[in-house]
Amino acid sequence: MAALEKIRSKAVFLTVIIGVALLAFILGDFLTSGRTFFGDGNTIAKVGDEKIDAIVFQRRYEKMSAQLQERGQSVDGAVIQNQVLNQMMSEILLDQEIEALGIYVTDEELTAAMTGKNARPQIMQFARQMGAETPDQLHDMLFNPAKYGIPEEQVLKAREAWIDMEKDMERSMKYEKLQTLITGTLQANDLDRKELWEENATINTINYVKQDYATLNDKDYEPTDAEIKKVYDENKAQFKLDDEMRQAHIIAVDIAPSTVDLNNAKDMIDSTYAALLTAPGVDMIRNNSDLIINEMNVRASDIRDTEVKNFVTAAEVGAVSTPKFASNVYSIVKVNGKKMEVDSVKLDVMMVQGDKKLQDSIKAQLNAGVAFAEIQKNKAAQGQEGVWQVLLQSPDSIKSKILNGGEGFFALQQSEQGAYFCKVVEKKAPKMVYEIANISYTVYPSTKTIEDLTTNLQNFINTNNTAELFAANAAKAGYNALPVNVTAQDPQINNIEGSRKNVKWLFDASEGSVSPIEKLSDKMVTVALDKINEAGYLGLDNDMVKVPMTLKARNDKKAAALIEKYQGKAKDLNGYAALMNAKVDTTQVTFGQMFIAKIGVGESNLTARVATAKQGELVGPVKGNNGVYVFQVVKQDRTERTATPEEGNRQFAMQRGSNAVMNHALDILRKATTVENKMIKFF
Repeated sequence: MAALEKIRSKAVFLTVIIGVALLAFILGDFLTSGRTFFGDGNTIAKVGDEKIDAIVFQRRYEKMSAQLQERGQSVDGAVIQNQVLNQMMSEILLDQEIEALGIYVTDEELTAAMTGKNARPQIMQFARQMGAETPDQLHDMLFNPAKYGIPEEQVLKAREAWIDMEKDMERSMKYEKLQTLITGTLQANDLDRKELWEENATINTINYVKQDYATLNDKDYEPTDAEIKKVYDENKAQFKLDDEMRQAHIIAVDIAPSTVDLNNAKDMIDSTYAALLTAPGVDMIRNNSDLIINEMNVRASDIRDTEVKNFVTAAEVGAVSTPKFASNVYSIVKVNGKKMEVDSVKLDVMMVQGDKKLQDSIKAQLNAGVAFAEIQKNKAAQGQEGVWQVLLQSPDSIKSKILNGGEGFFALQQSEQGAYFCKVVEKKAPKMVYEIANISYTVYPSTKTIEDLTTNLQNFINTNNTAELFAANAAKAGYNALPVNVTAQDPQINNIEGSRKNVKWLFDASEGSVSPIEKLSDKMVTVALDKINEAGYLGLDNDMVKVPMTLKARNDKKAAALIEKYQGKAKDLNGYAALMNAKVDTTQVTFGQMFIAKIGVGESNLTARVATAKQGELVGPVKGNNGVYVFQVVKQDRTERTATPEEGNRQFAMQRGSNAVMNHALDILRKATTVENKMIKFF
């Protein structure tokens, strides 16, 4: 019955709990914007021969939208659309592979995971959230509600959640079996174990000197077009495009308060501050609808802002803090009172479901000292002893009843159908409670400010109505035109919320055109389409390619010059340090590491040279990514024991075996399957 009553009592919060529970699965969080489709049976994506229908996508979408609303969260809809569709495509890819391998979950396995003694943790959590003692009990309540006297309509949403969780559980168990299958088939052999062990068995301590490429003037080492092209050809693979891409520039103007807006706000908040000083309380400012007034009773420990805490605890009643301004928000605190108050009590609580006669009978038993266990033999009475209740933020009516309830059990709440009886068994010592009012005012841009921002940006794009002019003249007009590369699958540009509209415009526009202004929640955005890049390879005319390839070609020339300059010109590290105007430093290197302390990531050439160097040997100059090095191995620490098969297998699994494969499983499956994302046609 305790579980039954918990179910009934939590009916109001049922939807919220369901939303939280569903998000616990490995399939991840999906949220949505609430957009709708107008059409029927359109294909929004294809995975191999399997189509994802727009209607099916929309249903999933709306379901996740409801969960988002229940949780009180707001996320850019385009971002969530992208996540939901990618998740659906990933599920199909994995399901196709699982089916091809003949992997399945038996009814017995699924039942054990959902309702067995060792049910999965997320199911146990869901059961506890719903007030049931076990998942099996919750399942019985949801599918046999009449047995527990629960109206059918109260369990519909929870039952739907259970069914969804069961489906997700079956899929997750299949994924686990897939991983187990891979784990069992990819094992390290003796050579694998030896190689992996050797990579990390030796720790080389080196002394080194380095001259950064940045110490040389770039103008003296400008690479030719041919040199840049050569570097590009050597690194072309990293610029492969699986999908079309739009090369563009974007201007995003913050819709923010102007100086005039801020000055007007300052005048208003100053007058508010003066008014708060003149009389007790905050009644004199309540007629200002722009102010948010939050009155509360707090302990010092409840105040997180150190500055506010120090003010409140030291101030006299009636004191007002000087206005504080941060992130376009003014805030003021006024101390309206101080008092010593009991902030929490320990209660024995008994809930009785029944008429007044039954209530009086049980209350009499309680005050006569009858044990809870004895009283609870009557299923209409369920209680709990030693419950701590925080009073600070409780309604005054409840607080008064608890503090003035007397020595025995009293009715905290009572009706013709039932009652809550309480007894105070312990009171915490009174603490200082502060009655404060927090007054805040958010400064928003005025209508005139927004009109001026719009007019100025519109005048700019009217004058600079081609992509070339747009990019060339932005800085002169006070705008920052950022180069961007956009694919049809991108939900946003530069993480700007709501900019999916701009993505869609880029894929409908012709090269050289400039978009109209899009007014988003906090920005005005316009984009210019520089170039359409078909699937294949990005060329050197793209900034994403040319900038890094030019840098690499320039650094290659610097490296060649430095190596020629220093090769054989010194006999020891101190000599090279003098030549390079650098200092001798120390670090440790192993062959298998990616990051070298004090040096950084990706210095694979240096790592290889250290691994093959003899102790005491002076090596260099060695070409690196960011400079040239001269080093000397001064110490070698080697683990002399041989790796066990278990250690080798574990390391192999993490780096090259099953774990590595599972981490990239979707990428592997995507490359082996034709996947078409047609989201751009809809959004």
